[in-house]
Amino acid sequence: MKTPGPVLWPTLFVLSLSVVAHAEDLRTSYDVKAYDMQLAVRPETRTLEGLVDLVATVTAESLERCVVDLHSSYEVCGVTDALGTELAFQHREHALRIDLASPVPGGESFTVRIHYRGQPEGGDFDGFHWEKSPGGKPWISTACQGIGAHYWYPCKASFFHAEDKPERVSMAITCPADLYAVSNGRLVEVVEGGPDWFEGGSGKWKTYRWRHDYPLETYAVTLNVGPYVVVEDELKLVGIDEPVSYSYYVLPGSVKKALIQFQQVPELLRVFSEAFGPYPFPESKFALVETSFWGMEHSTAVAYGSSYPAWCEANEVEDPFAKYNRWFDYILVHEVAHEWWGNAVSAEHWGHFWIHEGLGTYAEGVYVEALQGREAADRFFEEMGRRVPADRGRLYRGDHPDSSDAYSGLIYSKGACVMNTVRHYIDNDPTWWRTLKSFQAEFRYGNATTEDFRTALERETRRDWRRFFKEWFYGEGTPALNIRFFSNEEGTFAEVENLRGDFYVPLDLVWTDRRTRRVRFWVEPGVHLFQIPCAAPPSDLRVVWLERLLGEHEVEHSGETGQETVR
Repeated sequence: MKTPGPVLWPTLFVLSLSVVAHAEDLRTSYDVKAYDMQLAVRPETRTLEGLVDLVATVTAESLERCVVDLHSSYEVCGVTDALGTELAFQHREHALRIDLASPVPGGESFTVRIHYRGQPEGGDFDGFHWEKSPGGKPWISTACQGIGAHYWYPCKASFFHAEDKPERVSMAITCPADLYAVSNGRLVEVVEGGPDWFEGGSGKWKTYRWRHDYPLETYAVTLNVGPYVVVEDELKLVGIDEPVSYSYYVLPGSVKKALIQFQQVPELLRVFSEAFGPYPFPESKFALVETSFWGMEHSTAVAYGSSYPAWCEANEVEDPFAKYNRWFDYILVHEVAHEWWGNAVSAEHWGHFWIHEGLGTYAEGVYVEALQGREAADRFFEEMGRRVPADRGRLYRGDHPDSSDAYSGLIYSKGACVMNTVRHYIDNDPTWWRTLKSFQAEFRYGNATTEDFRTALERETRRDWRRFFKEWFYGEGTPALNIRFFSNEEGTFAEVENLRGDFYVPLDLVWTDRRTRRVRFWVEPGVHLFQIPCAAPPSDLRVVWLERLLGEHEVEHSGETGQETVR
């Protein structure tokens, strides 16, 4: 979830979600295979109505009743099974409890069709947004990571169960005929009118049928309706034989802005494909959809509500998001990174949320490095590290929290900087990039944990990383080094204080002694004295790459080497 300001939602809603999440959980008794949706949006009454087929396999010994998440504000018009048999149900506390016609044995499949309607609302970020375009047309979009996808369609919400990714999603969106509807995947067809159950009155309607044949989290499912201008192209991407469909859907007044801003897309996709592996969803599409909120990683239909900063710069227009766009178009780069981290590889549960936001934010630095070089990326991560609390904040968010409880700005900044620190510890770039690609490839379209990443790291580096993970992922805070250089008749020394936390860290020193020399010391907690292996006190002795080690560090030169303090 990304928003420049606070997200305000009723406390009662959040408390109710917690009650459902911690009750006896029948949702763990089945695994969702597909959602097939028929949805109708009526802008004039701000009404959403739909039929959703949930197709699932029983994972328990048998199943007589299933529980589906659906916000209590909706009217449930009826529930049937695949044969059309009406099923009894109860709908309260955001949970829809459905009695199946007969017990379904373990390993067998079942389908429930849920007919529902309601008038969902939107907040500053999360919710179902009924907005107007600058031209006065309906402009509708969804965002739900922070509140759960069950706020707008019945599902086994990733808000509670991140581990259950459906294998496919199809969505037929019926909307006024003068509007265009966009969802995940590829557009299968556009037809006049609506489904049989839909009462369109005297208005003209169209139905857009979309299908996405890849697993995804339920919050990454999206519905967008508006007076969109459609710009279509194809891209040849690294590691993919056939061209990938590339589209963007923007309001009429944004076409010229998008033409400038989205020139960056091919290079962005190239950078991420080379760093992490081929684009994950080539049979669907890559797309950007203009929305009234800032941005969201909706799979293959990435929500973009930013300021088109490249257009602002080209036209000398003030960028309202300038503080976020100092390095690049933040929403464009960050949300696209989620196609790899969050959409393709997802957390097993929200304790591992850093896999989405930490790696997604680390990808920003990868983009900076690709365009501006490693020194620029060092400055980028050094700047980001200033946001990380010195003595608190655990990257691992605990055992099985819901999405809202696990969410924190820490998983962005500390997650990214810890990834940069891992790379520094490894001190071998081919091994680092191989680790990221291996982790992506192994868990692509599935779910992963912090320990899965450690396993990948140990496999590629052939080193034990248990201590590092204890300190950096499961521990709190960051290290603080105080380094003092001095020389005497016995030689040149580095006195290192490592007194905050229990961190075991590398210290890299460089100097010239006929040729450039480098030594790496490993520093345990405490105060330590290291002798520099040089024949005479060097005039250019210095610590290098300290900015790659997350934390607050100070260096002092004294005695014969002069004095300098660097923060």
